[in-house]
Amino acid sequence: MLFSVAAGLRAQSVRLDRIIYTHKAARPGAEFRGDVTMNFSATSFLSWPQGMIGDKYCRLSPTIKSPPGYEMNHHRVTINFTGVGSVQLSVLHSTKNDLNEAANKEYLHSRFRPVESGREITVASGERAERFAWLAVQTIDQVKVDGIRHVSWKGKNTLYGHSPGTFEFAGAVLPYRLMYPGDYDRRKSYPLVLSVSGSGGVGSDNIRSMEKIILARYLFLNYFYDQRFECFSLVPQIPPKNAIPHPYWPKGDLGKPTPPYHPGCPVVNEQGWYVQATIALINELAKDDRINIDKNRIYYSGFSYGGKGCWEFLKAAPNLFAAAMCGAGWPIGPPYSDPSTSPQLLTRLKLEVQRYKHVPIHIFAGEQDAMRFGSRAVHAELLTQGADSTYIEFPETSHVGAAAKAWGNRAYIKWLFAQNRSNTQDSPDVTLRDSRNEKTN
Repeated sequence: MLFSVAAGLRAQSVRLDRIIYTHKAARPGAEFRGDVTMNFSATSFLSWPQGMIGDKYCRLSPTIKSPPGYEMNHHRVTINFTGVGSVQLSVLHSTKNDLNEAANKEYLHSRFRPVESGREITVASGERAERFAWLAVQTIDQVKVDGIRHVSWKGKNTLYGHSPGTFEFAGAVLPYRLMYPGDYDRRKSYPLVLSVSGSGGVGSDNIRSMEKIILARYLFLNYFYDQRFECFSLVPQIPPKNAIPHPYWPKGDLGKPTPPYHPGCPVVNEQGWYVQATIALINELAKDDRINIDKNRIYYSGFSYGGKGCWEFLKAAPNLFAAAMCGAGWPIGPPYSDPSTSPQLLTRLKLEVQRYKHVPIHIFAGEQDAMRFGSRAVHAELLTQGADSTYIEFPETSHVGAAAKAWGNRAYIKWLFAQNRSNTQDSPDVTLRDSRNEKTN
């Protein structure tokens, strides 16, 4: 059903009573990121145009917008009302100033939900770089709206709450994004969560890496205001092969493929430039006195190609991570191989597992995912060696579908954040590169 309005959207005499900016800069020189509050009076509400959203007859707020270069998300709405009846709310959102599109595409507006007077409702949008929003308010029976408060999160140059940065390592640049805790307090320490994307995130634009299948997006969209999951979230972008400098593969021998054990996708390799650059970046962030990272609570998360990366990072820095979540990856052999059918691969896997068996880990995959065999094999070997490993295989679930079921499950994220490296034994086999000459900006 097309959206229609009873009064022209441009012919409004809407009074916006107050706009309040709350700047929560995390460090000196940080760009704006924080809350923007808008308050609408009862008189203002009555001047909103009326129209249909689906089968709901409602009033539409004036356009709530951010300037170019800003993203907006996490709409928190409080409606105060009196009288007999009920109120329902939907939030429409878009990357462009097109109310009709937001009204007619289901993924661009939330479902209508009942509102209790004075009680805040939160709506998060999965739309990338959202800049425009509208409130749709339906009143039923004899209800008088006394006022509406809308609070939204805004960030300059952010993408899903993550600000861009670069890190120079061994003559090349690693693009990354970093998100600060929602209510950052420099007096407190926070865990750091590393998210490594699938192959769809490979590039140098510092955008593709924020794809749907990584935990980082969920840390912003689902858990940003949950104090149990406050953290720094780091997303370093996997580079294309031609961006990797000598002496790393393919221009040199460091991190080169090692058939038959690790023949495919060698960019994410324990000795490769990307893994070593990311470890060096984490070490630099952990030493930065402008932020306060809990060095005993650094966590790994990765999916698909990033799931393969899980085992490479744990081998490269087995004493760095307090825990890991590995989604739809493979530990050894070609991506779709079944190590359990190869005595040669199983023998090598047994040796590699010894290097990271002390790290608690959750492994997950979809029942319909052709990569699940590698996940099953490494889990079995971890259990054989007495490790703390859990394997979750989601029924009737595809490769990509497993990501939402894992990252969107609060119980799994609660498990991750409960892990502490002080409770695990170090591996004797650890080598970290010297990053004293590297630069972060």
